[in-house]
Amino acid sequence: MRLKFSLLTLTLLFVNFSFAQGIHFGIKTGANFNQIDGKYWENGYKANFQGGAYFNIQGAILGGQIEGIFTQSTYVAGNGFNQLYKDYFKTGMDSIQGGSFKVNYLSIPVLLNIKLLPFLKMQFGPQYSGVVSVQDEKSLMKDAKTLFKAGSLDGVVGVWLDLPMHINLGVRYVVGLSNINSNDGANVGSQEIVDAWRQKILQVHIGLNLF
Repeated sequence: MRLKFSLLTLTLLFVNFSFAQGIHFGIKTGANFNQIDGKYWENGYKANFQGGAYFNIQGAILGGQIEGIFTQSTYVAGNGFNQLYKDYFKTGMDSIQGGSFKVNYLSIPVLLNIKLLPFLKMQFGPQYSGVVSVQDEKSLMKDAKTLFKAGSLDGVVGVWLDLPMHINLGVRYVVGLSNINSNDGANVGSQEIVDAWRQKILQVHIGLNLF
């Protein structure tokens, strides 16, 4: 039964892409509003930059899209961060509350496009984000990059609007599926760190099809 279902799905996808209405490559830029769920981070969305390139192929109804996007997320240490993570401070630092960390990611979403209207598509799929660098704006930590895991998996859902003159607009919501705290579960001094971090991101973009 599963084999028949898989063959039927592949057949439908083949038929759909056989009548592909367009193949596009383009560039995009926009804003990345991130929030981190963690016990000791400040709450609220922080505005950052995003930009990159995309490639998509669209059939009569279904399509696929892959992107390479440089994104930034900002995290601000809140109340309680000092006590739990004090072993990671630079010598002479006794508090990092209010300290800001900007994490630069290379994100690769792989998305399924569903055409709702001739100019409107719904998008959803997984996204892998790898840490490129971490900026410790006040140089508070020994090595701020060790706070975060090297990579994470996210879920993406959004809409894509095609406009005249090869321009497109989009809005997405990205939910972190992975715990990005590399020290969660570690023993520091006499206590264990129990503190999972997951991102929530709202993205808006404007893009241009190059072909």
